[in-house]
Amino acid sequence: MVSPARFAMVLLAGVCLYWAGMVLNDVFDVEKDRRERPQRPIPSGAVSLFAARRAGWVLLIIGVIVGAASGYVDVGDAVARTWLPAAVSVALACMIVTYDGPLKPTPYAPAAMGACRFLSFLLGASVVLPVVNGAPEIPRFVWSAALGFGVYVMGITTLARDEAMGGDPTNRRTGLALILIGILMLAFAPGLATKEQQLGLAVRPSGQFAIMMVLIAVPVVIRAARLQVRSSPKAIGMTIRAALLTIIPFSAAFAFLGAGQEWGLAVFALVAPAIFLSAKLQVT
Repeated sequence: MVSPARFAMVLLAGVCLYWAGMVLNDVFDVEKDRRERPQRPIPSGAVSLFAARRAGWVLLIIGVIVGAASGYVDVGDAVARTWLPAAVSVALACMIVTYDGPLKPTPYAPAAMGACRFLSFLLGASVVLPVVNGAPEIPRFVWSAALGFGVYVMGITTLARDEAMGGDPTNRRTGLALILIGILMLAFAPGLATKEQQLGLAVRPSGQFAIMMVLIAVPVVIRAARLQVRSSPKAIGMTIRAALLTIIPFSAAFAFLGAGQEWGLAVFALVAPAIFLSAKLQVT
């Protein structure tokens, strides 16, 4: 069971790092946005480039500091110090900057974005993982779940490339394949837990969990499959929107598995505000 202080700190770190990535994304893209999307906050003058740059880097630094510190608070007999949150926070910050900067225009961008999601999941898990002989131990099922989220997001990012032009057929096929692989990894990750590790979960993994994950993903898979036959910027945008929103019920399923039905329902409840905000704000 994670301590309230560790939970609050790792949550704050994750939010700061996520927001930093969003802000720095616009900072790095400012010249392109001035040419192609002058209505965006920085090109339009609604936010100054200096203010955005400062906010992005400050959020990134705060995220790393708070994330690193989360492994050293509420240390007691049942909870040991761990340097893993610090290592993951630094790695995530570096990957965010690398994606927003040099990698975004390259074919490696989807893998970088997937790595960000992989590290984001590990950051949340890092404060509760066991420490054996001074070193944190990451179980196979945690690795698999983190990789599942990473591959899934990698597929979404691949699918979204060249969205404004209706998408490249190769990217559409590759994106669908990666999304399917990510879903299967998420569905079967809990099954990799040993019997001893399963005792630490609120709910014992079963085939029903895998079926539930697959059913959650059905609407996204159907949309992505339709893109292989008929594609348009609007259709791709709607598919990406659905795929991103589906991350919430995926996360709720893992919260239910690890922490119980109350936390599972609390995370799932975020679907409602997410759908509302996605109708008001641009998702892709």
